[in-house]
Amino acid sequence: MTVLTGNESLAQGLLEAAPDAVVIVDEAGTIILVNAQTEQLFGYGREELVGKPVEILIPAALKRQHIHHRDTFIAAPKTRPMGMGRDLSGMRKDGSLVPVEVSLSPMQTDEGRIVISIIRDATKSKRVEREMRGLNTRLKQHMQELVASNQELESFCYSVSHDLRAPLRSLDGFSLALIEDYADIMDDTGKDYLRRVRASSQQMSQLIDGLLKLSRITRTELHRQALNLSAIARKTLQQLLKSDPGRDVTINVMDGMQGYGDPDLIAIALGNLLGNAFKFSSKTPDPVIEMSMQEQAGSTVFCVRDNGAGFDMAYAEKLFGAFQRLHTAAEFEGTGIGLATVQRVINRHGGKIWAEGQVGHGAAFFFTLENIP
Repeated sequence: MTVLTGNESLAQGLLEAAPDAVVIVDEAGTIILVNAQTEQLFGYGREELVGKPVEILIPAALKRQHIHHRDTFIAAPKTRPMGMGRDLSGMRKDGSLVPVEVSLSPMQTDEGRIVISIIRDATKSKRVEREMRGLNTRLKQHMQELVASNQELESFCYSVSHDLRAPLRSLDGFSLALIEDYADIMDDTGKDYLRRVRASSQQMSQLIDGLLKLSRITRTELHRQALNLSAIARKTLQQLLKSDPGRDVTINVMDGMQGYGDPDLIAIALGNLLGNAFKFSSKTPDPVIEMSMQEQAGSTVFCVRDNGAGFDMAYAEKLFGAFQRLHTAAEFEGTGIGLATVQRVINRHGGKIWAEGQVGHGAAFFFTLENIP
């Protein structure tokens, strides 16, 4: 049997300080040194291991195969993990198996070649691995459920888009026909009822359009690119002014506002934000709409601000919910879908959106975009 030379006490001290089990064998596969971690892991005293074949630590079914692998390693020794890509187990004194990870390091000594085996208890890592596999399996199941849900959503959107629009168009069309064709035999109360029917059907149609846009935004594939937000904002405001040429609005859009995102979706978001500013400042004597940009805590923050109706900050959390309105339809028309749409666009771009306002003193909407080219 090969015996280690040199300062045995120092060598043994280094072995005992190792966090893993260390088993040193000679060319014949005979154990010549072990440490306390080996005793703890395998349940043997070191006097029971030293002088024994290393196969004492190998499961019975693998002993013969291990002897072959050991001989092959000794013939061409090099430092490497043992059993790469395989699940390895060691056998304790009581016959139970323990999952292990093994690294082999050959060393040439004056007495011959030895092999240092570092053996790590893999019980925890294997448990984590099993848990991860379980999580991955559940994730795949959730993904399959999500795909199925998206397919159901597609079907629902198709139904909403086609099946509900037809009766709404009929309601609106026949109500208009009654007003036009039977105006001479209908009193003012009847005409008012029909106008209300038409208004309700048209509002329902707008709600359907809003829902469809909201669902499409969630499912639309992003095509990110560098954006000139100043140009998008000015184009949007020009379209708003054309829709109401009588409005006198002071508009301030900062130059050079750059961002990164999907041009169509960002245009939708800015269209809703600037459209709200345009709408809610319509009853203000000297309306002002601004869009600006500033750096805050290392992030670029964009802001759309107006001096219009504003809102109570106590209800700020409701702003971005679908169908949530802080003003009545009589005050300002709308469906309550716009800000929910904006939030989804910003969220899909990895950004955040929040608002500040005061009743009668306007509102400001702040948002960020993930800056990943």
